[in-house]
Amino acid sequence: MFAHGCFWHGHKGCGYFRIPKTRTEFWTEKIAANARRDEMAIQALHALKWRIAVVWECALRQAPEQTLAELAGFIRSDRSYIEIRELK
Repeated sequence: MFAHGCFWHGHKGCGYFRIPKTRTEFWTEKIAANARRDEMAIQALHALKWRIAVVWECALRQAPEQTLAELAGFIRSDRSYIEIRELK
């Protein structure tokens, strides 16, 4: 299970993600590198036939009970991937 902070993992379209106005180039590259690393990790785990859940910070903040219910449903299912997000 990956628990992604919306800022640190570059959750596009989310109100919790904004590139800072200072050191913009640094933050843009830092967050892009985090997203690339996330994708590589997910691909590697898929190749090993692992089941993967990605839970975004905004989902937990906005609808914690629903988020946990979705995660529990995934755990009981035979699905190999879920991404739980709450976009504004």
